Amino acid sequence: MEDKIGNKKVKQKCDQLASFLQENTSKKFYICSHDAPDPDSLASGVAMLRILEFFGITSPYIYYCKDISHAQNKAMQNILQLPVKKWTKDIEQEAKQLGDDAIFIFVDCAGKNQNNMSIPFDPHVVIDHHKTIPSAPLVIYDEVGACSTLMLDLMLNMPTIDIDGTQHNCFDVDEEGMIDLCTALAIGIKTDTIAFVKEGTTEYDFAAHQILTRYMSRDKFYRIDNYELPEYMFDYEQIAWENKNLMNPRIISGLGFLKSSHGDCIPYIAERFMRLEGIQTVVVFGILEDEENNNIRIRAAVRTTSAACDCDTLTKNLFGENNGGAKQGAGGAIVNLSYDIDLLDEEDRRKLWELQKSQIVKRFVKVTGK
Repeated sequence: MEDKIGNKKVKQKCDQLASFLQENTSKKFYICSHDAPDPDSLASGVAMLRILEFFGITSPYIYYCKDISHAQNKAMQNILQLPVKKWTKDIEQEAKQLGDDAIFIFVDCAGKNQNNMSIPFDPHVVIDHHKTIPSAPLVIYDEVGACSTLMLDLMLNMPTIDIDGTQHNCFDVDEEGMIDLCTALAIGIKTDTIAFVKEGTTEYDFAAHQILTRYMSRDKFYRIDNYELPEYMFDYEQIAWENKNLMNPRIISGLGFLKSSHGDCIPYIAERFMRLEGIQTVVVFGILEDEENNNIRIRAAVRTTSAACDCDTLTKNLFGENNGGAKQGAGGAIVNLSYDIDLLDEEDRRKLWELQKSQIVKRFVKVTGK
């Protein structure tokens, strides 16, 4: 059976990407995810590393800026031993010194102007599936359910390479690491499409996942899909329930201050609240404390199934045009606050939280109606 997805938009770009890589084999490549990589961006990054390897290019890491904090993301990283590395000032200085010999490829994000992309370089190549159309010299884009779908399609359509008279394919399941790569891509597609029920899931996502299930490790897929939850998830879920403002069919809840490494509980709780009977729109938010960088920021998750509510518009109305966005009913926002953690005492924190909570809830009521 021939492995084929059939997305013409991807196929048209394969030769361009192959030519670009072959013309730049002597340069240093940086594969970059958005700040807090999820399974789809992690899998897409690993797939891009495989494509580079196919063309004889060594690039050891997927770079990101903030945290891999969500329990499932950590499980995926540990089980599959993903080659991820946090972006640092030293890496940034190295890239600056390389100048034109540094090549940046962004996966699962539109570019450096995206709110959750802090790597300060213009990409040479962008591979993405989000609502905002990327800008770069080479863009591989289609609004499918997952970037992992595009990455598999790229590998399947890459031109063969002749090595000592033998033709080699980029997507060769007999190559070392390919079973784990298939597992990662399968998880990426399942999570980003919310098990194929999310608006925006396409026939290409179904086709890609069907191919991957033939080659992936079912044991590792199961372990990642059924990841263990840390205790703090349940603690914050209780806080969210106690702090909720219920305005059927809408609900909004604030968690107060929480560690930056616990920020993954915000989208998790938003997804949980969406399962409440009669609820169509959910907003969950909190103030994250980043002690490493001595700053604080609001993080929010927005979810809606309401036909009368555009999630992207709602997210931007609540948290600012440049602070967030959404696709197919799921949104998120990060709002940096100009305060130093070490200068805030308990009373300052209480007043700051009450002010932010009041403003966000009032804005929510104003935007969505009473």
